[in-house]
Amino acid sequence: MGNREILHLISILLQYPDPEWFEADLERGINDLSDLNPEIYEKLRSFFQFIRQTTIDKLQDLYVQTFDFNEKTNLYLTYSKMKEEKKRGVVLAELKQFYEQAGFIMETDELPDYFPLFLEFITVAKDEEIKKLLAAFLPAIETLKDELLAINSPYANLVEASLFILHQMLPNDTLKEV
Repeated sequence: MGNREILHLISILLQYPDPEWFEADLERGINDLSDLNPEIYEKLRSFFQFIRQTTIDKLQDLYVQTFDFNEKTNLYLTYSKMKEEKKRGVVLAELKQFYEQAGFIMETDELPDYFPLFLEFITVAKDEEIKKLLAAFLPAIETLKDELLAINSPYANLVEASLFILHQMLPNDTLKEV
């Protein structure tokens, strides 16, 4: 399993856990990861272990408490910095336009800065497009990771694994904030 496939898997796992994906065999690809980076493997293995020990109701409740009711850990990458400012609307419109110009069709009602959607774009984007987005959004993803770690959330494993991959996709000298 390559980095883009791993990011696709993480994007699914970071969405609301409905019974359909909960009961699906999402773990079948985890064995393919064991010969890849041990850090990524361990983060995903840890998350899968957590969901195996958790009922769908508890997982759904945790998801809502973590991402819907906690401002610091929501999955909208521009929210932590801009909240509901007008500038955020402009950034969201530009991001949606960026996706469309790259040929990515948003087939969801989610905002374009929704982290799972962002990861989906990364899985199909060209390297230059990835570099532009990551330079702008890595700080927000790092903040999300830190906040999830602060509350000891099992979802931190997914964000950490995605960050490990995303950092590999971006040269260090390209980092800047939105």
